Parts: sequence; C-alpha cells; structure tokens
Amino acid sequence: MLVQRRLKTEYKEPPLSNAEQIAQIFRIALEVLREAGLPLGPDRVRAAVSRQVDISAELQAPDRHGQARWWAQLGFRTGEAAAIGWMSKRNGWSLTDAGVRALADFPGSHLYRELVRQYRARRTPLSTPTGEPSPFEQFQQNLEYARQLVRGGQNLERLKVGAFDVSDLYRAAWTQSVAALDHWITRELIDRAVLLAINPQVPRPPKFDKLPIPVGLFERIHHGRESLEEVFRAHLDQVFGFMTFQNLEKIKEGLAHVSTVKLWVKVAEILTDQDPTAPVTQDKVRRRLEEIAWRRNNIAHTADHDPEHPGQKMPITSRDAEETLSWLESTAIAIQLALGDPLPAEDYSAVPSGAGALGEVPQVASRSPLTRGNGKQESFLHALETYTHPEVSTTLLAVYRHAESHPAFRGYRHYCGEAAHPSATAWFSLGSDEAAVWGIYTGVSKSVLTINFEWMRNRGADRGRLARVNEALAGLPGWTDVSERLAAADYGKRPSIGPVALSHPDAARTVISALDELLK
Repeated sequence: MLVQRRLKTEYKEPPLSNAEQIAQIFRIALEVLREAGLPLGPDRVRAAVSRQVDISAELQAPDRHGQARWWAQLGFRTGEAAAIGWMSKRNGWSLTDAGVRALADFPGSHLYRELVRQYRARRTPLSTPTGEPSPFEQFQQNLEYARQLVRGGQNLERLKVGAFDVSDLYRAAWTQSVAALDHWITRELIDRAVLLAINPQVPRPPKFDKLPIPVGLFERIHHGRESLEEVFRAHLDQVFGFMTFQNLEKIKEGLAHVSTVKLWVKVAEILTDQDPTAPVTQDKVRRRLEEIAWRRNNIAHTADHDPEHPGQKMPITSRDAEETLSWLESTAIAIQLALGDPLPAEDYSAVPSGAGALGEVPQVASRSPLTRGNGKQESFLHALETYTHPEVSTTLLAVYRHAESHPAFRGYRHYCGEAAHPSATAWFSLGSDEAAVWGIYTGVSKSVLTINFEWMRNRGADRGRLARVNEALAGLPGWTDVSERLAAADYGKRPSIGPVALSHPDAARTVISALDELLK
C-alpha cells in the first residue's frame, strides 16, 4: 500500500506536445482579449499569456529569425483568426463578437481545432504541395520577416551602431512588406480563379468569363485529359504572375476576376467596423496605400532620395515601418473579408435534396407542440422524441449516443436557426482532417439520417475507405440502388436514410458498424 501511495504521489501529467501548447496559448490569448474588452498591443498580449502558461523551452527557443517560436506561432494563428472574422488586428489586437462566441462555443483545445477547420474550409479549400504554405500564411511569413528587420534595426539603434545607416533596415522592411502584399494578391487571385474553374456550379463574376483561354489549353484538357486545375493554374501563372499588384487600380482590376464586390468601399467599411473610434473612408484607404507604394518605389529606384533635400535620404523611423506593416496586415485581412469565402459555405443545417428517399414515413403516434430551444442539445432531443416514430427514434438516438463514446468524436453541431426543426451533425477525426460524418434532421413529415460521403471525401477520406462504408450499409432496406449511385458519382453525394430503413430492427447495428468501419 505504501508503494502504491508513493507511486500515485509521484505521478506527473505527461508534458503537452507543441501543438497542444499552441492550442493552449491561442486560447489564453483570446481570453485575455475578451477580458480586456479593448484593443491591446501584441506585446501586452504575449506578456499576459506568458504569465498564465508554462511554455516549454523548445517553444521559447528562437526560430531562424531570432523570434521565440511561440511568438511566431501566436502571430500566425491570430492572423488566421482575423482572416475568418474572430479578431481584428487594426490599431492593436481585439476580439470580435464572432470571436467571443467561438470562445463560448468551443471549450479547451476544441477552439484551436475549430480555427484550423474553419480556416482550411473557408480560406484554403485548395490543397497545396507538401511543405508549401497557403497564400495568406506565406503573406504572414513575409510580413514577419519584415518585422524582424525592424526589430534588428531597433536593437542596433540601442547599441548605437554607427558603422552603417541603421535606418536602411527600416527601408528594407518597408519594401519587403509591399512585396508581401503584392505576392499575396497574386496567389489569392489565382487560387480563387482555379476554384471557380473547377466548381462550375458557383456563380462567376463577368470578368472571369472574359479571361483569354488559348485553344491549346482547351485541347490539353479536353483531348489530352490533363488536369483542369493544373493546366488552368499554369495558364494563370503566365497571365498574372508578371503583373504588379501594388497599384490600387491594379489590385481592384485583378480581384474583379474573382469577385464583384466594390473592393475599396467594402474594405473601408470593414476597417471602420474593426475600430469605430478611428473611421476610415474609401479615399483614406486609397491615399494610404498610394503613399506606401510611392515610398516603396522611391526606396527601390532612387535609394529613398529626398526631392526636397538633394543628396539626402528621406527620414524614416522604426515607428514609420511598424505602422506601415500593421496597416498592410489590416488591409490584407480586410480584403479577405471583403472577398468572402472562396466557395459558398456548406449549409450543415439544411436537409439535402432527396432526404427520406429510401421510404415514406411511418405514422407518428402523437405530435405535441415543439418547444423551440436555443438550438442546443435539449431542443434537438426533444424534437427527436416528439416528431419521430419510436422505432426510428431508437435508431437515431443509438447513432447519436454512439458518437459520444467513440475516440474519434470531435463534437456535435446543433442547429435551430432557419430550419423549421432542430438538426445535428457529428464531427469526427478522419486522421488528416475532421468532417461532419453524419447529420440527423428532424421534422413533422419525416426525420432522416444523412451520411455525408461528399464532405468526408473532400476532407481527405480515401475512396477505399468510403467504399467499405458503402458496402457495410448494404444491410439497410433500399440501399442497393443508393450504393450504385454513390460509386458512380465517385462518392460525391450525401444520401439520406429515411424512416422506413431507420425503423428496420437491425438499422442501428448496421449504421454503427459502418461508422466503426470508417473510423477504425
């Protein structure tokens, strides 16, 4: 007994992995901003986080640019949070209403996982080659390099180095930041154009349809069977790769190929919403970016010659450079928000077409009035009990509870918004990503279970894995025809299992076995 007690006393929790620590750091940073209720400088946020989190020596070590690794990671992750509307980085860091809701809705490390999921789905729907950052991530990396130049100059100023003009580091940072914006606009434009090309069902701006396409390109795709995505991307690289997106009109004209938004009007509105105490007009956005571009060209082409004082350079300070970097970062985030998601958001609460196609609804014993809740679990379970035949309800509830007990389960999303009755989707880890594997939709006429093959496929589930799930569901009445259509559509469908199939005595066992086959 003494040995057992000693072992229990000496037991320590295993150290967190780097990813787990970053998730913790990110959450604490957002909590700090929520408690502050006003914009804070990045240094104040980092100081508050370091007081609350025991950060590992590995993450405190400097990266190749001399910055603590956790600082760099926090900068990147908060940039992603700003890009999906959780934060603002204008005039300091602050939390938006969406960020406050995310903190409340996603406990613990689920917040970080939701950030990753939303950012991938909404901002990087195209996969990038292994090791290659997404366009906005690369923009942040380039901007961080510019910030390192500024910090290097500040350190040298404190040391009173006189061997060379330290202010040239600030000029280099200025030039680097403009190049970062230019390069990001190019990549963002090309990525969005490729997405429009491979998703013909998505509405396209008139200017997109006027892109010149050589006959040879068409023949390579149509007759040569080459990949549309690869061939079209290579063509766009030639069309846009040599253009310069530093001029306001050039940026507007370029992005008009992928969006009909009134760009600078919308950007000004977003920047004003992010900090109403410092409103911004369209003209101010234009003037500021024109000033930044003019200074960059002056640095690059005349070594920053001062036209009013021949033989001298125009003065520049570290603060000038820092303000320019912050403005360009805020502007890029606002441009992303103005353009919106590259593809329409998936509506997880809408019943897919063909819901209940495997059979008509059995007679429901009673239909008492539904109590509309707040879209959470109670309202959903109440609707399941109230509007669903007992045998169907038993199957759906078994599938629902199975999710909670599975190691790959990542959480429910309950909805009670525009739809007449509550619905729920269950998210699971598929290994490389997470997906809404199934959805339950309740209603007076029918309640159905959808198996989201399309969403799983789009999140990295391989065809062999999906084929095994399809085969495992063969025991359901009426599934044979569905199975063939699924395979023919390359699993690009979300079939619904209707009440007749769900009321079968073995329905729960069949569905759960199929889910276990998917998630093993």
